This record gives sequence, structure tokens and C-alpha cells, in this order.
Amino acid sequence: MNTKEDIKKVLVEIFQELDNYLKGIKNQSFSNSVNGKWSIAQNIDHLTVSNNITALSLNIPRPLLKQLFKTNQRVNWNYDEVAWKYQLQLSHGAKAPLPFQPRLSLIPIPSVIDFFWKKSCSNILKAVDNWSENDLDTYVVAHPILGKITVRELLFFTVYHTRHHLNTIKNIGASTL
Repeated sequence: MNTKEDIKKVLVEIFQELDNYLKGIKNQSFSNSVNGKWSIAQNIDHLTVSNNITALSLNIPRPLLKQLFKTNQRVNWNYDEVAWKYQLQLSHGAKAPLPFQPRLSLIPIPSVIDFFWKKSCSNILKAVDNWSENDLDTYVVAHPILGKITVRELLFFTVYHTRHHLNTIKNIGASTL
């Protein structure tokens, strides 16, 4: 997974996999918290917030991104490096900052959470289309845990992050059966 089209294809696949899994979740287990961790609803809510902020970052005009964060001056990270660096930060205690905390799930209505989740996925996929391969590696955005990363690395993170929470959601689903 390296090109924009490869990344977009994987994003579509992981978003669809999560959608398909959610279809099988019973409403009563949707908002159940297990061992004090986020519920399925809260995990989806968090992913929705994260996706929306990612889409917002992708829609910032390039000159403003350059002014805010400069341009990339280091060797690009591949998918595995992004995943490893994120896992390393989590192992050192990194948590989702307040702006990325679940909000909508305070009223855990599955259809509402699902609507906003799907909209957030659509927003990212649409925004990716406006980026060239070169620009994905040139422009930098601020990530709350990884620091300044390229737009391509942000998309790698989005794939990994969604997989990470899908696995968490599957574990919650298995433990509430």
C-alpha cells in the first residue's frame, strides 16, 4: 500500500469491514463498556471524530498548510513505521486527547452514530481525491500523538487506527456474547 489509489482502496475496505461488523451488533451490547474501556459506540464515536479532523486537515489549502507546518524535510515513513511509532507511543501511555474523545455516544443511538460514522468515512475518501502523489509526501500536518507527519503518513495512520479500533470492537463484541 503505497500509492494514493492503494491507500484509498484499503480505506474503503477497512471502512466497509467495520460497517459490516457493526450490522451484526445487538443494540444492547452497542453501549456496553467492558473492563472500564470504551464501548463499541464510544470507539465508533472516537473514529468518527478522528476521521472528521483528518478530513478537515486534508481540506486545508496547501499554502496554509505550508505556512503552518512548513513542508516535509525528512525521509517518509512507510505504513509499518507509522504503525510502529503509534504503538510505541501507546505503550508509553499516550491517550486520545480531549478533542478526540467520544461525544456523540453519550446518547448511544446506533442509527445516529452509524450515520455520522459513514459521513466521516465519505469525507475522507472525497478529500483524498484532491491530493497528488507528490503533495501527499510534501505537505505536513500536526498529529496529536505522532507530531508532524506527511499527509500520506496521516492516511497510513487512518488505516492503522481504524484497524486497531475494529479489533478492539471485535474483542468487545466477543466478550459481551
